[in-house]
Amino acid sequence: MAGFVEALTPREKALSYAASAFGFPWRGGEISVPSDSCSGRILRSVTACEDFPPFSRSTRDGYAVASADCLGAAPGSPAFLTLAGEIPMGSAPSLSIGPGQCALIHTGGILPEGADSVVMAEDTEGAGNWIEVKKAVQKAENTVRQGEEFSVGDTLLMAGQKVDFRTAGLFAMSGIRQAFIARLTVGIISTGDEIAPPDTVHLPAGKVRDVNSSMLSALLAGEGCTVKSFGIAEDTRESLAAALREALIESDVVVISGGSSVSTRDHCSSILEALPHPGLLVRGILMSPGKPTLIAGMKEERKLVLGLPGHPFSCFISAYTVLLPLLNGLLWGSTEGPWKRLFVPVQEPVFGHTGIEEFIPCVLRNGRAFPFPVKSSFSKALAEADGLFRLSASQETIRQGEEAEIWLW
Repeated sequence: MAGFVEALTPREKALSYAASAFGFPWRGGEISVPSDSCSGRILRSVTACEDFPPFSRSTRDGYAVASADCLGAAPGSPAFLTLAGEIPMGSAPSLSIGPGQCALIHTGGILPEGADSVVMAEDTEGAGNWIEVKKAVQKAENTVRQGEEFSVGDTLLMAGQKVDFRTAGLFAMSGIRQAFIARLTVGIISTGDEIAPPDTVHLPAGKVRDVNSSMLSALLAGEGCTVKSFGIAEDTRESLAAALREALIESDVVVISGGSSVSTRDHCSSILEALPHPGLLVRGILMSPGKPTLIAGMKEERKLVLGLPGHPFSCFISAYTVLLPLLNGLLWGSTEGPWKRLFVPVQEPVFGHTGIEEFIPCVLRNGRAFPFPVKSSFSKALAEADGLFRLSASQETIRQGEEAEIWLW
């Protein structure tokens, strides 16, 4: 078994080491989907095939004018312009503006030839075919120019960027009807004799529902992955090995959510050690929670396998800070994560331990960050938290008023 790491490995080092050993990126599969219903991450950069706006238009109700005709206009010394007509909505104007002329225009209307700005209606008075302009305007004032937002050939979305409700309008604006989305199939195996299926109605004594498979499925589906469950493996080497063999046939990535017993962790390690090159690369990461995380895989077959802790919060932290960056690396080569990093003063002290990277749920209130009180599985904390405090291995306590690093979902 090549590349086995005996000691706990710092998280960022583990990510870099794995990406190099596997020869990322592998790219993965892609599908073309209608742009108005796609989700996931863009596999190919998207460029604009037309200008937006497609024409110069007004952003106010008023009069389209040549700004030079309104130079120095004020309530006491207005400019007088001749009304040339009205700009129809939804079609190209049939008139142009000559010197000393203006045209009635509505919000969104196309600027006629000869006009370079719009005077708002409230800054004018009308008298027959004469319009009294009481305020000067600058060139392009109250207008949006053709191609001002983006022009033909501009990059709209970079490869790897997430597509969701925020980008749907961008596709529509640019006339793009199909998008190429990265597709990975991720298989999930839960382990542990104490684990019961999530839909169990009456739990037998000593059993707990399989929280991790539900949480992982939702997390991965949100990243555009196709998720497939391979059930709950028993606490035996044979059962886990059989589940992994099946999952590797049908999946690009396999995630094993570990049970609480030492035997389950030992079984998982020994099975991953036996995989073809490079096999088990990382056995334990220097972070809390999430120490028992395993990174393994097969380079030639392009299969990635992760063993995650069984505790729900530990499982989530490992998935969020290790699995998601590795999926990013697999597809695009960069092991950056999906979080947004910022620094915010803390309202209460945040206690940590030097020598290990730590993650603690946090909530944001009125520009201040609070550590979220956690108990048991931390599932309630995850549901209500805004993100995570990240304490580096060199940090211990963050005192009240000091800035803390926060990773927002």
